[in-house]
Amino acid sequence: MNMLLSFCQFLLIVVTAPLFVAIIHKTKQRIRGQKGISLFFFYRTINKYLKKEVVVSNTASFISFLVPYVIASIYLMLIACLPAFYIEPLLGKLSDIIFIVYLSALATFFLTLYALDQGSSFGGIGASREWLLSVLSEPTLVFVLVTLAIQAKSAKLETIFLQTTRTSIYLTVPTILILGALVIIMLAESSRVPFDNPETHLELTMSHEACILEASGKHLALFEVAAYLKLVFYMSLLCMIVWPYTAGGLETLFSAIAFYIAKMLFFCFLIAGIEIANPKMRLFRLPIPLSVGFVMSLLAMILTIKGT
Repeated sequence: MNMLLSFCQFLLIVVTAPLFVAIIHKTKQRIRGQKGISLFFFYRTINKYLKKEVVVSNTASFISFLVPYVIASIYLMLIACLPAFYIEPLLGKLSDIIFIVYLSALATFFLTLYALDQGSSFGGIGASREWLLSVLSEPTLVFVLVTLAIQAKSAKLETIFLQTTRTSIYLTVPTILILGALVIIMLAESSRVPFDNPETHLELTMSHEACILEASGKHLALFEVAAYLKLVFYMSLLCMIVWPYTAGGLETLFSAIAFYIAKMLFFCFLIAGIEIANPKMRLFRLPIPLSVGFVMSLLAMILTIKGT
């Protein structure tokens, strides 16, 4: 029964990921006065890509055929490590903070490797920008996860958020700093405004989109699914910190699912509001908010160590 509930949790998060991204885009468009896309737009988009032929550059190697599957698998593993609304994730034995950090860095490595393997100028531009954002945001993610581990006295995600649920440590000053840092990481790692704009393909603004500009067909579908899962992964982390509530069995599972969806909708509206209120920043100004997030996570860790 535990394995079945864990798989249902994993499947629900994966299936609803494009829906939450569509809600963000539709909310932004409604605020602008536009009609907005259908909530099933990204499902249809993925289906369309899957039916198209894969076209690969003549200069590309086997890496270009392998990387899309590797990146999609990495983010599926990250989702499987999340105790989003059921306390036992599908990969509970692997849901360690070190494992999470390494998977995140590995995904960035393979994405930039794919971009460079295409042999195009846009791939080189996208790879360099992606590494710039990653180098500045990955240390912040490490400090955030380490701080949570110190608070819960465990490196396992399920133990961290079970402890958070029971002790209300999410009301402390360090955890408030963690939330601010994690929001910045989420926007940067997911290539959202003001760090990037997923709605455009302009040379001066592209980061993640430049890395996958040469992708097509099934490869592009896998990259898009990975991007949806990445955003939902960070949103789920925020949900579990701000309003921690996980079901321990079947009797509380449906209320936990409803609460999880409500929390995710809140962060969808929050992201849409942030993106509407802020323009895309110039590339060389991006280290400023990332540095702020780093300082917040470092202060949170210092305060947590002093308080233990």
